[in-house]
Amino acid sequence: MPLPGVLIRQATVDDLHELFRVHEASVQGLCGVAYSAQHIELWFEDRTPEIYRPLLTHGQILVAELEGRIVGFVGAEPGEVVSLFVIPELVGQGLGRALFELGLSFARDSFDGPITVLATKNAVAFYRRFGFEPIEEGAFVRGQIGLEYPVVKMVLNSDNIGLHADPTRNA
Repeated sequence: MPLPGVLIRQATVDDLHELFRVHEASVQGLCGVAYSAQHIELWFEDRTPEIYRPLLTHGQILVAELEGRIVGFVGAEPGEVVSLFVIPELVGQGLGRALFELGLSFARDSFDGPITVLATKNAVAFYRRFGFEPIEEGAFVRGQIGLEYPVVKMVLNSDNIGLHADPTRNA
């Protein structure tokens, strides 16, 4: 376990607002190195905590709690880790790695194909440490002005299946 006192548990619908809070904090604190201030400002325009409900019912979201407060989460479905967010003050302490490994485990469970992630530009190096390689660049659109957010689809290199994060791996 990355941090003493961290509890990992299944998310519930009662966590929707806290998931949104963690997601916002993570984007605001970590994505500014790869996206403009306008991107950060519009990231959550017209979005609500309900964005997590489908994954709660059709996939899996695990949350990390510290002192009774959600400080990170990972969402996964068969074949894909679809979300990973940690509050900025806990980045670099192993929490993201631990959550991601749990998400990977779920994504692999009963799935025989390639495992993918859709990475924000600032997260590509993180996923590379797990053996993921970029395969396609794309974008999602947010805000009423239709601002494009570049992202990178990554796939787990079949040579790296079972690999845990390697901090010495090129990032």
